[in-house]
Amino acid sequence: MKYRSLRGVIYLSLLAFVVTIAQALLIIFRGEAFCVNEGCRIVEALTLIPPFYFNLLGAAYFFAIFCVAITTKYRSGTEPLLRIVLLSGLAAEGILLGYQIFVANVFCSYCLLIFLLVVILNSLMGLRQLTLGLVTIVAQLVMFSLLNFDTVKDPLRGLTLDNGTYAVRRCSDPVKQLYLIFSEDCPHCYKVIGALEGCTRCEFHFNPIKKISADLLPGLSPNENFLPEINTAALKILGIDTVPVLIAKDHDGLTFIQGERNIISYIQNICFREMPLLNGNLRDPFETEGGACSIR
Repeated sequence: MKYRSLRGVIYLSLLAFVVTIAQALLIIFRGEAFCVNEGCRIVEALTLIPPFYFNLLGAAYFFAIFCVAITTKYRSGTEPLLRIVLLSGLAAEGILLGYQIFVANVFCSYCLLIFLLVVILNSLMGLRQLTLGLVTIVAQLVMFSLLNFDTVKDPLRGLTLDNGTYAVRRCSDPVKQLYLIFSEDCPHCYKVIGALEGCTRCEFHFNPIKKISADLLPGLSPNENFLPEINTAALKILGIDTVPVLIAKDHDGLTFIQGERNIISYIQNICFREMPLLNGNLRDPFETEGGACSIR
């Protein structure tokens, strides 16, 4: 193997390692990754693990390439291992590329940058290495094109907030139907749930964003088949990243109230009195300071 090509692998893998680490740090300090288009957010929303861990995985991969390339430079016999590591990364990128094309239907600019870096790293190992990697990617894309992802694209199609309801607290003649999206880990949500005791005029649907313990809502019959993914999807659609959130069904649409204080003020005004008070005591329904928990 030529020394110049190996040196290129070392430098480029180090650069890729720095890029992925920088992206992970941006997620920590800014709360979101850098991307020049909306494709990154769409792809991230479809993954099972947070983008922070994806970047850590990428950083570990590029650091492994760097270490193997350094070893190959000073020690013979490790070049086949370097080729395998590089080819495995290109195979993984091929799967991610197929996912963007056939499932997400959108391209993530940052993902394409990483894909380009992996392609260049393989090309530095010679035409044979690059050809083998590209053939692998073409085969993967052909297999993706033969599969039907309609059910994967929208698994929640046709479902409503009722399918995300864990339990319902009913009253004889409700004036409002309310959905409380909450988390068992949020202390503000506990205060809101406690404030519902004694409510007489509203029907409350409890919609947690993940599975909860049975003793959180004593006296209510749980729906074991509820889908918490519906509640997290609703928050994503609304661009809301905190809980608790109260959704009120009205004859003319939906009302969204965020934050512990606003929700408690709303239910005390609407659900505990014979007639709603219109004295302006209700705070801005989208104010969340001091009464909400982040779900990021």
